[in-house]
Amino acid sequence: MERNSVHALLETITDEQTTISAKSPASSRATVVKNGDSIFSQLLLRLLAGTGLKLGDENGDNGSLEILLENSQDPILIMSAAGVVASANPAFCQAYGWTKSELIGQSVLSLVPEDDWPSFSEKLLQYGGGDHAKKSEGTAEESYFDFRAKTKAGMVLSAECLLSQIWAGDEKRIIAVIRDLPREKALLEMLQESKDHYLALSETITEAIFRLDEDFNIIFANSGVKNTFGFEREELEGRKFSVLFPEEVFAKHRAEFMKYFIVDDQDRLALGLKRTIELLGVTKNRGVTPMEMSFGNSRDFSGRTLTCIVRDISQRKTMERRLRHLAYHDKLTGLGNRDLFNEDMNAFLKEQNLALGKKAALLFLDLDGFKHVNDTLGHSAGDELLVETAKRIRVCLRDADAAYRFGGDEFVVFIPEIGSVQQAVIVADRILSAIRESYEVTTDSQKRMRVEIGVSIGVAMMPDHGKEASAITKSADIAMYCSKEGGKNRVTVYDESLNTKSNISWRIEQDIRSGLVKGEFDLNYQPIVTPEGKVLGAEALLRWKQGGVKMVAPSSYIHVAEENGAIIPLGTWVLRRACFDLGRLSRAGFKKMYISINISGRQFVQPDFVSTLCDAVDKAGIDAGYLNLEITETILMNSADEAVTKIQEIKRRYPSIMLSIDDFGTGYSSLSYLSRLPVDVLKIDISFVRALEDEQNRKVVNSILTLAESLGISVVAEGIETAAQRSYFRERGCYGMQGFLFMKAQPIDELEKRLDAIKAQARTRVATIP
Repeated sequence: MERNSVHALLETITDEQTTISAKSPASSRATVVKNGDSIFSQLLLRLLAGTGLKLGDENGDNGSLEILLENSQDPILIMSAAGVVASANPAFCQAYGWTKSELIGQSVLSLVPEDDWPSFSEKLLQYGGGDHAKKSEGTAEESYFDFRAKTKAGMVLSAECLLSQIWAGDEKRIIAVIRDLPREKALLEMLQESKDHYLALSETITEAIFRLDEDFNIIFANSGVKNTFGFEREELEGRKFSVLFPEEVFAKHRAEFMKYFIVDDQDRLALGLKRTIELLGVTKNRGVTPMEMSFGNSRDFSGRTLTCIVRDISQRKTMERRLRHLAYHDKLTGLGNRDLFNEDMNAFLKEQNLALGKKAALLFLDLDGFKHVNDTLGHSAGDELLVETAKRIRVCLRDADAAYRFGGDEFVVFIPEIGSVQQAVIVADRILSAIRESYEVTTDSQKRMRVEIGVSIGVAMMPDHGKEASAITKSADIAMYCSKEGGKNRVTVYDESLNTKSNISWRIEQDIRSGLVKGEFDLNYQPIVTPEGKVLGAEALLRWKQGGVKMVAPSSYIHVAEENGAIIPLGTWVLRRACFDLGRLSRAGFKKMYISINISGRQFVQPDFVSTLCDAVDKAGIDAGYLNLEITETILMNSADEAVTKIQEIKRRYPSIMLSIDDFGTGYSSLSYLSRLPVDVLKIDISFVRALEDEQNRKVVNSILTLAESLGISVVAEGIETAAQRSYFRERGCYGMQGFLFMKAQPIDELEKRLDAIKAQARTRVATIP
């Protein structure tokens, strides 16, 4: 082909471009007019195919072909039949980032992603094999195919390729004209790829994913629906979303679901929509199960659609229930704890039950004698008793009632919707009777023993005795303490007078603590003498001059202090002051006198009592052999083993310290412990002394004297006010006496003066009272 012929061909191309552009139908892929360069390339291939032009032969014009390649803006590659690159035009080098020298000699497969090698190799084999003469223009359509090519930078571009054959001398060559895919097809590929990614992503999620239309039809479901609902995806696509929920549940939430079609995620919280919704779902095989649903934003694609994710939360709910049970229930008894009580009470009040005229009752229970069981038989026995008590309480209640353990041996019962206080008392009496029944427990030594305890119960009504949880609890607690004070093992209904008593108790407690700070308390001492009148010792008796003016009788505050705990700091003060005064008397020359100190039960059972005693003795610098501790039989009855252990510890530290049992004869169980206790003195209660004219009382007194003599224990009779009383005890060899007949209680200064006067008259170091 001459150069002039090439120029003529170029003119022909320009003319044919115009013709094709005007006449070719858009549906014909071989002649679709996209731009002049594509038409140029197509005409070039048609010309080469039609004339059988050979590259570099004796008639060919290689320079003319190069001009054609270089002027095409479509990327063009020339390859061997085996796919080795022989040449590339500038447009290819520019589009894919390679230089011509880098391309020549490369396999064309290196320019194609590895996944596409099989299909591309098949095309090369198809268009590189056979006789070019047998190819006709009619086969041009078949030479089109889509493929992906890599740029030098590593990007992968989708393109359309047109292949044909040419000759270079005797060698067959393949010429490839490449152009970008049409925009529509590229978009479709992108959509397909996006869909593939969406499907792949949805299949990696174990939760159920749905796409719904506005009529709540399921237009898509992933395979996760099998795990969540038990259905195959094919069973659900096209069906109503409502089939996955109980009818009433879906009806309740349908309007809420519709809001998620309208409101996108960023606005939902502001409009009161939740991130997730918890509801019940219906599974294929497992029935109704708790579910959690969350929503994506809705999209308008062939109609409005909404994506949602549904997950089975039955295991989470089970775990939440377990954690809630641990958080709101007592581990030992399984009853609710104080936190659950507060929640239940708040729920009752929130429902406006009181406004509707409904009543409720609260029972506050405190076990009587539990500490004795716990201390003597061991904590395992105590725990067993508490567990059994919880069971007995539950048996006495209705299903709607609730029982709680506040800690230790305190229980609370809440009875909602009760008609009257009489009905509440019936429940309390039923509980009282149940707990009075004997228990069988295992001791720490693995012995089975039967024990009996009681319970003190306080009853309060809502709204009569309080309209809030704190108020009703306080009222029931006050009533329970009144049951304790009234002799225990009984039921007390709250009334306003009890509250007044409680306020008085609180006021006394505050005054006692304030009086200790202000120095309003003092000790008076009443001598203890032999039948001959020799002074053996003196009992320390507490006196309170409130405000420095008003004398407060011990009977009006000691028992209150014992109940509210104020006796502990008060008793510590008495112990320290008495030890100090004992040292003073010893330094004044009365070295053989002892001081008796009354120890309250609550003070004695404190864990630090022994250390408090040691501290007082050491700081006063006294001989503990002249210190006499007086404890009551009540201490022995309530916690005998603990009392024995503590007394033995005191005796171990101070072997010569004295121990007296005060008010002896008023108890009923301490006799069995006398042989175990290192007791030095029994003090006959004043009630027996005052009623000596009664024959029964005299028998009791004589029995005590006989018992003491047989055990080698001294006896002191207190409350001696008449000569006849003095004679009675002197005749029976009573060791010591105490009372107004000898001397009233005196402040330490007055006592010291009286003792000095007596000593001067007798001119002896042993003071004697006539």
